[in-house]
Amino acid sequence: MDEKQNSEGNIEVSDAVLVTYVEKAIGEVEGLSPSKKRKPVRITRKENACIIEIGVDVYYGVEIPETVRTLQRLVKERITMLAGLQVEEVNVIVSGLNIEELIKK
Repeated sequence: MDEKQNSEGNIEVSDAVLVTYVEKAIGEVEGLSPSKKRKPVRITRKENACIIEIGVDVYYGVEIPETVRTLQRLVKERITMLAGLQVEEVNVIVSGLNIEELIKK
């Protein structure tokens, strides 16, 4: 847990809260879904910062580099703004290809 002290006391932000922010961000980026093959989100704490590892599946036809960079920016902004935690890295592992739309055709 991230803990910050101010004049009124301590503020702690749990990993579960950070994971929820990341999962919401995954859902907001078109063409991505949480990985079905691995744990979708891992948080590693370092002092007052963190490293976030995200496993995602991409939909067929999605431009992976551009889409993943969008997710990285969104996650970093959210965690920094909403949790007040510095994000050193957002590492994204594309672990699957979602071809459901191709199968439906």
